[in-house]
Amino acid sequence: MNIAKPLRPTDYPRRAYDCQIALSQRFTWVMDCLSAEAAEAGWQSEETTRAIVGLVLAYAADQQIEKTVSVQAVKELFLQ
Repeated sequence: MNIAKPLRPTDYPRRAYDCQIALSQRFTWVMDCLSAEAAEAGWQSEETTRAIVGLVLAYAADQQIEKTVSVQAVKELFLQ
């Protein structure tokens, strides 16, 4: 699978949305593979989804993408 390049090399109004579209097919494939492996290991779909969301939020916080997300908020929402 190839990921499409941005329409322009510099910032433009829909760049973030275009990035989501470019990544969506690959993202879905990765999530489907991960979910299938988790199910085979005995994890329920809801548990897997919560874990994935928690991991994505933690990754975003680590990358300083979303500075308003605190570690405590992630723990409270997803790691109880």
